[in-house]
Amino acid sequence: MGLLYILMFLSLWSMGIVFLVYSFKSNFWIGMTLIIGGMSSFAFSVHLVIIPFLQPYGWLSPFVSTAIFQLSAAAMNVYFYFFPFAACMGGLWIGAVPSDKKRLLLSLLLAIPASMLFTVHLLREPWSTFDVSTFRWWSGFYFLLGYAFYHIAFAREKEYYERRNKKRVAILFSFGTLWAFVSDYLGFVWLSMREWKFDLVSNGTWKLNAVIILGLVAVIIYYTVKYGFLGIKLRIERERLDYSMRALTMGVSILNHSIKNEIQKINYLTEKTQGFIHSGQSEKSLQSIDQIHSVTAHLLDMVGRIKEKADDIVINEGCIWVKELFDAVLHPMQPLLERRSVEVVQIQDEGGELTCDLLHLKETLSNLVHNAVDAMEETGGTITLRAMRSKRHFTIEVKDSGCGIPKEQLSKIFEPFYTTKKNSSNHGLGLPYCVLVMRKHGGSLAIADTETGKGTSVMLHFPIWRYIQTGTAASVMASPAAAVQEQPT
Repeated sequence: MGLLYILMFLSLWSMGIVFLVYSFKSNFWIGMTLIIGGMSSFAFSVHLVIIPFLQPYGWLSPFVSTAIFQLSAAAMNVYFYFFPFAACMGGLWIGAVPSDKKRLLLSLLLAIPASMLFTVHLLREPWSTFDVSTFRWWSGFYFLLGYAFYHIAFAREKEYYERRNKKRVAILFSFGTLWAFVSDYLGFVWLSMREWKFDLVSNGTWKLNAVIILGLVAVIIYYTVKYGFLGIKLRIERERLDYSMRALTMGVSILNHSIKNEIQKINYLTEKTQGFIHSGQSEKSLQSIDQIHSVTAHLLDMVGRIKEKADDIVINEGCIWVKELFDAVLHPMQPLLERRSVEVVQIQDEGGELTCDLLHLKETLSNLVHNAVDAMEETGGTITLRAMRSKRHFTIEVKDSGCGIPKEQLSKIFEPFYTTKKNSSNHGLGLPYCVLVMRKHGGSLAIADTETGKGTSVMLHFPIWRYIQTGTAASVMASPAAAVQEQPT
């Protein structure tokens, strides 16, 4: 128990010093509350642990022994008479009263009763003897006023992070000082300190102080590390806000990246439709208009979920046949594939359904196919979409015959805003978005194989439980330009 008391005053003093060093003006009284709150455990540690440890070694001369005793008695005086006042000031100075002049005036007025009680004690009683009944209820008044100040400061705060911070301060310091009042001011009746023993009349609740106070210290440390406490983590809160703004910018940029792809399709289809109309090919013009409707429907669906892109991706799960998923991705892209003379081959080892968010997965596959197209020369090439199942994963592979990814760039391609494309409209946000979508599905994205001049293979790995097998026949489908034809395997 003695070692716990040493740990208690060391942790309270250390934390108080940290608050004072970090922001002396705004945290002065909070820091002093912690430091003065540790005076009692320091005094008891001296009597119960430190002196009994030193005495057998003969290291204590009469002068040193008396000096240490007087130091412990002074610490106990400061605790009994000024800890309630410091706790009250802590609540006052964190924002219960807006004006500095009014806070200073209130502080001076409230210091009078504590100073008078201490003076009376020195005049009437020995320095090291404490009749707690003479100051018990004055201490209760200070603690009660402190609770009110803490909660007024919380209620007055309008800024979100500061309000949340002051709420934690109000709860923790109110509980801590309430326990101190119950255990030391109500629980103690009489304390007489002598060199080196003491007489104490109490109900024994003080024996739990170490557990309660160390528990509160642990909670304060936890809040400081995770959320910030008394402004100590304000810089981290600002960094978190900056990160949120970067995430928002990234989300909107991803949306812009996706819209750009769809607008390119619309522009191409519009030009194509105009050509059909001028040449009198009404059926083909109607087909092109249907394709435009498909692209705009996808675009509207995506814009309707802009918050998910700009904030955080929320998965709305449903089931879709893998073949239907491939068709839903490739059909709006036929104009681009035609223009770039790209053939798409679909391979399914077996038929089945995938549980996923259709919109985000379509967008992910669309991004990968767009990247594959961009990796090819104007003369075209081949993209292979393959669906396959293993014991642990269902995998979709997107493989192209393009230029490949240089080894020195592989470690950077998943970083936001990094792009190997020279087009200024490409923001380097496609792959980070795809990775995030796969993580939300409990899966992963990996570059399975890439070689400069020979192409790249990207794997989307899903947990096997997301896939339901419904057939065993393998199939291969080729999509040269706009046509999709099923071929025997």
